[in-house]
Amino acid sequence: MTAHDSRLKKMDTRRCAAGRADRFAFTLVELLICVAILAILAAIALPHFQRAQVQAKISASRNNQRTLAGAIEIYLVDYGRYPEPVASEDDRYGIVSHLALKSLTTPIAYIGVDSFHDPFGLLQINEPVTQGAGAGEGALHGDPFRLPSPSYNTKQSLFYFYYPHIAEIIGDARMYSPAYAIVSVGPDLKDSFMVYFPFPESLPQAARQYGICSTWDCVYDPTNGTRSEGDFALFGGRLSVPRFVGGGS
Repeated sequence: MTAHDSRLKKMDTRRCAAGRADRFAFTLVELLICVAILAILAAIALPHFQRAQVQAKISASRNNQRTLAGAIEIYLVDYGRYPEPVASEDDRYGIVSHLALKSLTTPIAYIGVDSFHDPFGLLQINEPVTQGAGAGEGALHGDPFRLPSPSYNTKQSLFYFYYPHIAEIIGDARMYSPAYAIVSVGPDLKDSFMVYFPFPESLPQAARQYGICSTWDCVYDPTNGTRSEGDFALFGGRLSVPRFVGGGS
């Protein structure tokens, strides 16, 4: 084979390689079609992923509610009464569980601190839905039981409402019962008056300014969407309501 023939053979080889590369390359239209297909698949999968994520948080919160309720019931057996919540500078109503229920961790550890945790617990500011005369902060000034500020729940804790304590705070003897509620704020991250669920007649008039006209408006129902409003709770003690309310239970 002469030098000329060798050069021709190399040129033919390069042309073949280039031809194969051209056959396997994507055109711009093909790439755009691939991107569109991936976008459609992502749009289909994302809502399912979000629902699974919310459901996992609900399960974790439910487990912690059960654990905390178990510790409260053991405390009742030991002392003959439910633990009294303790108010503090960061929790003036004594409802944020990791602050109000230190009696469950010291001197006897009835529960680990992780069980106070609510995966949904970082609150957003819950503003009234109406404004103008008779609405807003001015209308809520006389309400003795106002929603807790987000700064009171920096540890993302479950809320513990002990009804004799709450009855004294709001001055409503109808809520005086040896019972309690352990509340998660739910996916909307807003406290929504769930504490009144066993006592619908005590729902304050101010609740209407938050869009809550009935205590059922406080309940989180996952069939209304993963981000629907409302809380879910575990109730204990002498109450004529289901033990679990909301959250799909």
